[in-house]
Amino acid sequence: MGFLLLFALGFVCWFFSTVAAGGAATILIPFIAFTLGAQMVAPIISVAALVANPTRVYAFRKNINWQIIRYLLPGSIIGAILGAWSFSKANTQIIQIILGLFLISYILENTLRKSAYTIRMKLSWFFPLGVIVSFLSGLIGATGPIQNPFMLNYGVTKEYLVGTKAINSLFMQITKITAYGFFGIFTTEAVIYGAVVGCGAMIGIFLARDYLKKINTEQFMQCTTTIMFLCGVAMLFKALH
Repeated sequence: MGFLLLFALGFVCWFFSTVAAGGAATILIPFIAFTLGAQMVAPIISVAALVANPTRVYAFRKNINWQIIRYLLPGSIIGAILGAWSFSKANTQIIQIILGLFLISYILENTLRKSAYTIRMKLSWFFPLGVIVSFLSGLIGATGPIQNPFMLNYGVTKEYLVGTKAINSLFMQITKITAYGFFGIFTTEAVIYGAVVGCGAMIGIFLARDYLKKINTEQFMQCTTTIMFLCGVAMLFKALH
C-alpha cells in the first residue's frame, strides 16, 4: 500500500469519524489487514491514532466531560495493557478470526446505537466500560464507536462526545504503544505507515470540525457498516480455509 493512499485513507476516515464521533480506525481495519497483514493492524492504527488524537483534543478542548474521564480513563489504561499483552501472545490466524468476528459484529453495534434505552447509564459504569473497550482496542487495534451509545444514554451531547472520547483515546493510545513496545510488537514499518495515516487524519479532523453540525453521515455509516460486514466474512473465510 503506497504512502499517498495511506495518507488519503487517514484523511477520509478521520474526517467522517469526527463528524460521526468515531469509527475511523475501524474503517481502516480491512484495508490494512488485506494489504499489509492482520498482524500489522493494531500497531499501525495505534500509531495513527496517537498522531491524530492531539489534533482532535485541541479542536474540541472546550468540550470535555471531566467527570466521565475520571472513571473512563483508569479503566482504559488497564484494558489497553491487557489487550496489548493478549495481542503479543496471539498468532496471525487467531487475529484474523478475531478481526473478522469484530467486523461482523459491528453491524450489531450500529443497531444498538440507534435503539431506545430502558436502563440509564451510571457514571461509575464508565470504569468497566473503559476496561472492556480498551482491551478490545489493544487486541484488535480499534473498536469503533462502541462507547457512543453509553455516552449518549448518559446525556453527553455530540460535541462533548467527540471531545471526551478524544482525550480518553489519546492516553489509551499512549498506553497501548508503550505496551506494544514493551512486548516487542512494534516494527519500523508499522511506525512509518501509522505516522503517514496520522498525518492525513490531522487534516481531516480540522476540516471536519466546522462541519460537525452540518453534515449528515447516516448513509455513509450505513455503507461503511455493510462494507465492514462483508470484509469480516471474507477474513473469516480466509482464516479458516
